Amino acid sequence: MKIICARAKDIIYEVKDVTGFTVLFFEAAETEISLPSVRRQSVKSCWPDYADDPDLSYGYNETITRRAKATPHEITRYDMALEVGMLLGEYDRKLVWASAHSAVRRQRGPHWKKIGSMFGIHQATAKRQFNRAMLEIWYKTLTFTKLTKKGNN
Repeated sequence: MKIICARAKDIIYEVKDVTGFTVLFFEAAETEISLPSVRRQSVKSCWPDYADDPDLSYGYNETITRRAKATPHEITRYDMALEVGMLLGEYDRKLVWASAHSAVRRQRGPHWKKIGSMFGIHQATAKRQFNRAMLEIWYKTLTFTKLTKKGNN
C-alpha cells in the first residue's frame, strides 16, 4: 500500500475521473498485447529478407504490417494500472482485466455476454460489477491522496 500512497497523486493527475480508470485499464490491456513475448525468438540467419520474384519486389504485393511496440508512456500507464488493480479484491481484479482484454481492438467495448458466461453471471450484472469496481478504485485512490496530503502538511 505504501507504493500506491506515494504514486496516488500521479495516478489522480493522469486519470482525472472515474471514466479515466476505465480508459487506463483498456489501454493497459492493449499495451500488454504489444509487449514482446516471453519466449525469445532466435535469429534464423543474418541475411536480410528479399523478394524471390522480381515482379513482387517493387511494392506491388500486399505488405504484412506488424504490431507497434509499446512506448515508454504506455508502459508507465500499464504499471499504474497494475498498481491500482491491487486495490481491488481478487474477483473484481479478474473481472476488470477480463473486461479490458475483451475490449482490445473492439470498437463497441467489452463483450459483456462472453464475460458474463466466464464468471457465471448475466451480462448486465457483469457490466454493473465492472462499473462498481471502477468507482471503488476511484474512491480508494482519492482516500490515499487525502491521506498523503494530511501527512505532508
